[in-house]
Amino acid sequence: MTVRSVKFVLSILAVMCFLLPAAAMAEDAPPPLAEVWMVTPKSGHGEEFRKAIKEHMAFRSENGDSREWQAYTPVLGDELNRIAIRFCCFSWADHDAYQEEMAGADKIRTHFAKHVTPHVEKWTHYFDQMNWSHSNWVEGKEPYKYYAVTEFDITPAHAAEFKAARDKLIQIGINQGWATDERPWLWTTRIGGTPQQSVVIPHVNYASFDRDQDAFFRFLSEHMGNDKAVALLEEFSSATKKSYFQIWEHETSLSMSRD
Repeated sequence: MTVRSVKFVLSILAVMCFLLPAAAMAEDAPPPLAEVWMVTPKSGHGEEFRKAIKEHMAFRSENGDSREWQAYTPVLGDELNRIAIRFCCFSWADHDAYQEEMAGADKIRTHFAKHVTPHVEKWTHYFDQMNWSHSNWVEGKEPYKYYAVTEFDITPAHAAEFKAARDKLIQIGINQGWATDERPWLWTTRIGGTPQQSVVIPHVNYASFDRDQDAFFRFLSEHMGNDKAVALLEEFSSATKKSYFQIWEHETSLSMSRD
């Protein structure tokens, strides 16, 4: 494992802060699914696109959409004009019911086609499955504004190794006292496209990103030794083809009201 890859994995783990056991979320865990539409505007249509999304979200609220769709925009890299439109959380049976609801929502579909579609270059659609049993999703005292998301493209032949290494890290954190309520995070699995798992870390502001990048590695080394800690991180890293890091900002002005 190269020095660069070790540092990369350590930086991810410092953000991930593997935490609480299944019992912490078990009985009252929300349903496991989220639906996501990733929408990219046509070149030169950014302002009109945002205005159209804002108006359409208000229209959906006023015309009985039972889902409170939330909008998020990327902070890093290129393609910053994209908008992720997401709703969580529901079961497959809930989605059947929503499909029936939308089948009769002619006004909503017509409004979208008239006001939003002319400004759209492309969109992608997928579901996320939340792994509540390996997560510690704690609602903050203040609303979360930013979400640090690391996506791992899993090498298909090494999916079992990835899961095994991840679960070892989780259990060490649980059993040796690393877990605290100050480090919320969520594991998700994408349904659709390349096999992918993501870890999501919510933040109230940018100041909360200022964390000790090596803290978890030092903790890990104290409990299993430096060599074993590095080997475990290598198992985790070698099971992935690629990884991507992005910060998403919650755009309340482009979202449906949660009231």
